[in-house]
Amino acid sequence: MPLYMRMPKRGFNNPNALKLAEVNLWRLQDAVDAGKLDAKAEINGEALVAAGVLRRTRDGVRVLGTGELKAKLNLVVWSASAGAKKAIEAAGGSVVEQRIAAEEAAKARVDKRNAARGKPKA
Repeated sequence: MPLYMRMPKRGFNNPNALKLAEVNLWRLQDAVDAGKLDAKAEINGEALVAAGVLRRTRDGVRVLGTGELKAKLNLVVWSASAGAKKAIEAAGGSVVEQRIAAEEAAKARVDKRNAARGKPKA
């Protein structure tokens, strides 16, 4: 019997939990310095993927506060940590938390999984 089947399963894994892509401030600053991100334009998940900062947006993008930010950025993301908001606003930028599209994408993902299992829509 394979090892993973012999090991005990622990805890609870929420199947409806959102899977967010996380990006730190230093990654954003590196992308701006390299010219991959336009600091004057509105930056959302698609712009981060196009710039190569993220591989995929998953259910949304969460900005974390590790690192230093010097550029004035206008971000449209799922959420940002308190430290990240503080650093972005101190640099003269803004953060808009837009959750509607990500919630719809997550609901579509759950409905697709439930349809594959033969469960009716909730």
